[in-house]
Amino acid sequence: MKKIFSILIVLFTSTSIYSQVNDLTLQGIIDFDLISAGYTGKAIHLVANNYIPDLSIYGIGVANNASGGDGQEYSFPQMAMNAGDHLLLARDSSAMSIYFDVCFTEFDYILPASNAISQNGNDAIELFKDSIVIETFGDINVDGTGTGWEYLDSWAYKDPSGSISFGPHNWVFGGVECTIGSVTTLTSSCPYHMCTSGVYVSNEKSSFFSIYPNPSKDYITLESDFNIENITIHDALGKQIKDFNFENNKLNVIGFSKGIFIISTTNKGHKIQKKFIKF
Repeated sequence: MKKIFSILIVLFTSTSIYSQVNDLTLQGIIDFDLISAGYTGKAIHLVANNYIPDLSIYGIGVANNASGGDGQEYSFPQMAMNAGDHLLLARDSSAMSIYFDVCFTEFDYILPASNAISQNGNDAIELFKDSIVIETFGDINVDGTGTGWEYLDSWAYKDPSGSISFGPHNWVFGGVECTIGSVTTLTSSCPYHMCTSGVYVSNEKSSFFSIYPNPSKDYITLESDFNIENITIHDALGKQIKDFNFENNKLNVIGFSKGIFIISTTNKGHKIQKKFIKF
């Protein structure tokens, strides 16, 4: 009787663990093939399900070459995240900004990743909390090459409609090598899953919203065939710029640092974004 009772406790505990929703979860595993090549297309996408006062209790481990896991190899910095925030841990944020294009502003935080974030499209990923694994993507003891969860030159994204499961979560995949030769995710054969959930008008397709001069060092003018009432501006790292002057469709960028910025507005429910360069 005691043995049966113990088994029931173990089963109940396991069910409780799997039914829990972690405050921080893996959302996307990225191994894009970018024109900048090398490690620049590697990133991990995470989401906060609840308010996190101190992100530094979390970390990432990459099980390269079916190594069984090397423990926690990356630790997040001390910072807070709000429920619903999306975080991109990227080896090269500038390259990711260019490739994600107008979708880049969907991330609330962009963090630079160390060389520990080195997944090669066939490696499992572990999410740690207080040095204990709380979520795993893939199988840490298996080389993912040729499996259903391979993401070489592609991506994996957590979604209930997915056909591959790890623990209680399902995942969808872009398709092996689907990003080769593409300049942005929206022009690839496999747009990153998050980028297809909203309505975007990309730089190439938008003919009714323009910016000039671009690049500029002082002022830019926004032209459209609709009334531009509100705009938001983000830098290349996804940080929102809140202190700016916009009057009569003219934006003063004199005080902006040099770099790439993204202007967002809406028209009839369509999210419209344009990129400009301050020099």
